Amino acid sequence: MKTFFNNLLIISFALLIFSCGGSSNSDSKSDDNTSEKALNTSDETVVINGVEHYIKKIGEGEPLLVLHGGPGLFHDYLTPHFNKLAAKYQVIFYDQRGSGKTHFPSDTSSITINNFVEDLEEIRKHLGLEKLNLVGHSWGGILAVNYGKKYPDNLAKLMLVAPGPATSAYFDETFNNMQGKRSDDDTKALIQSMMSKEFEDRDPATFKKTVLLNDKVNLARQETVEELYAPITFTKENANNLLLVSSIMEKNFFDFNLTDDIDVIKCPTLIVIGDLDNVPFLSAQLITESMKNARLEVIKSACHYPFFETPKEFNKIMFDFLDPEYAN
Repeated sequence: MKTFFNNLLIISFALLIFSCGGSSNSDSKSDDNTSEKALNTSDETVVINGVEHYIKKIGEGEPLLVLHGGPGLFHDYLTPHFNKLAAKYQVIFYDQRGSGKTHFPSDTSSITINNFVEDLEEIRKHLGLEKLNLVGHSWGGILAVNYGKKYPDNLAKLMLVAPGPATSAYFDETFNNMQGKRSDDDTKALIQSMMSKEFEDRDPATFKKTVLLNDKVNLARQETVEELYAPITFTKENANNLLLVSSIMEKNFFDFNLTDDIDVIKCPTLIVIGDLDNVPFLSAQLITESMKNARLEVIKSACHYPFFETPKEFNKIMFDFLDPEYAN
């Protein structure tokens, strides 16, 4: 039973900062019909700080570098929902060290926030970008802020999408909110799945079933979780890496305040959240008020994935921020 609760905390931690009643806007989804097939797409692998990283580019134009959630997850869940932006901008994704198609480092002690930041800085140099338009979702938002605190002069614009909790206390509150929204049936199914031999062996189908059961509570319409995860293919390797990376990183958030020294970030900053997110509103408000040049946008009827749940509203906010003339 101890193993089950440890695994539950690890997966909940990863999905909490990867990534809550209400309804998503299905009409808005139909508004975003740009296909990745119609966009210029390329990918590459490059060794960054001794680890082979996977990088994917979609579209053409001014670059936007997007950081996925986790730590331990990978970029695949984001790509279909950034096609609208990729029609005007070049949207760049990469899998962070130990995640997805990026190699797991031989030295597990290298899995640290500082090394994630340094990987991002080396990727900026590899891409030949003087300054970054940086987008971070969930844990990616935490990583983006840490990068900005170390390299504030390398940011042009910063966009935090449903950022992870700003403090340890808000982490605890978020976990409680998630647990409070999980049904008894889902709790029983989750326990059964996580205690199974198939989960212990990292069977991909069982692992994905477990992840979906756990993450449903981070959607306004829980029944849409399979649609959200449709782009993601779990393997025994990336599933095991997810748990390893997340368990290693978990200790960083026991005594944690993202807003320490955050006022060194002076570039225009946008924070976008859903009004139903399990991460408390006060967490996003704290980040906003602690920064020099930030504004907060709240999307109705969205939880932790506003780009998926309310794409029309999300894309309008993003376009307006990136190009104020777009609003006119």
